[in-house]
Amino acid sequence: MNLGFNTKARAIFVDTDSPVTLLEGKVNIILSPSLYWVKRVSLPVKYLRDVKPLIPSLFEEQLPEGKYSYSAYKDGDDFLIFAYNDKEILDLIASKEISSANINNIYLAQSEFKDLEAPVRISDNSILSVQEGVVVKLPALLAPEAPLLDLSKHHFSKQTVHLTRFNQIADKRSQIVFASILGFLIVMFATEWLITSSKVTNIIEKQSAVFSEHHLQSTSFQNEAIQAKLNAVFERQTRIRDIFNLALTIKLKDDEQMQQIVLEKNKIVIAIKTPSEARGQKSLSKLKKRFKRTTARFDNGTYIMEITL
Repeated sequence: MNLGFNTKARAIFVDTDSPVTLLEGKVNIILSPSLYWVKRVSLPVKYLRDVKPLIPSLFEEQLPEGKYSYSAYKDGDDFLIFAYNDKEILDLIASKEISSANINNIYLAQSEFKDLEAPVRISDNSILSVQEGVVVKLPALLAPEAPLLDLSKHHFSKQTVHLTRFNQIADKRSQIVFASILGFLIVMFATEWLITSSKVTNIIEKQSAVFSEHHLQSTSFQNEAIQAKLNAVFERQTRIRDIFNLALTIKLKDDEQMQQIVLEKNKIVIAIKTPSEARGQKSLSKLKKRFKRTTARFDNGTYIMEITL
């Protein structure tokens, strides 16, 4: 029985009962329903990316022991979810003497035969049929007159699957190509490493020259500590300047008078003569709004504000 056809990429149906077929050229593989598990589920999610993390739990306790991969796609208002054992499929493909170098894509029977109107025979003992929207493998006795599956005019869907251990069936030619690419990458990264190492050495030499010229400390840690100290001094001086500039430009009422602006150790003290505490607060409100950490008091006709540096 020949389930393929001679074109640029031959379509091959793979099942446990499929015969060994000696092939040349590219092939597209369609996996039998006996090689994967499928469920139709309705979930309160909109996007496929929200479904994929849920698939393992939806198959929980229903799969034989093994390591599985999962996939899904939307089908109407529902999602079709799949589980398959990569190693078992890869071992089966290898047993059919199909070279991995010749495989274009791998598909599931569900996506390729979902619109099947009548059963088709895939071997002397089995048929494919669609039951409630799911493609299933059934005994041939249920449809003894079913025609043989013909893939000569098959149009593939976009629903491919990826087998994560594809390298298990890599042939010698693929291994040689892979080794060549790996060797090229090793040479490329080694060259890049040598160039980078040379650049780093040059930078270190220039850094030493700069340290010597400007009498800097010998380590970056010491220089960073000095820089942090100078930054703190700069920020303090900038705050002092800004406070004085704003205090000296405040417009007081005719019955108010600036009495003092004094820089003490960790604060600036501003005092104005004013008729009331409320008037004093209003006159110096710009200072309080702009500069945090302020305290104020009213004492015998003088409103005094202290701004912490």
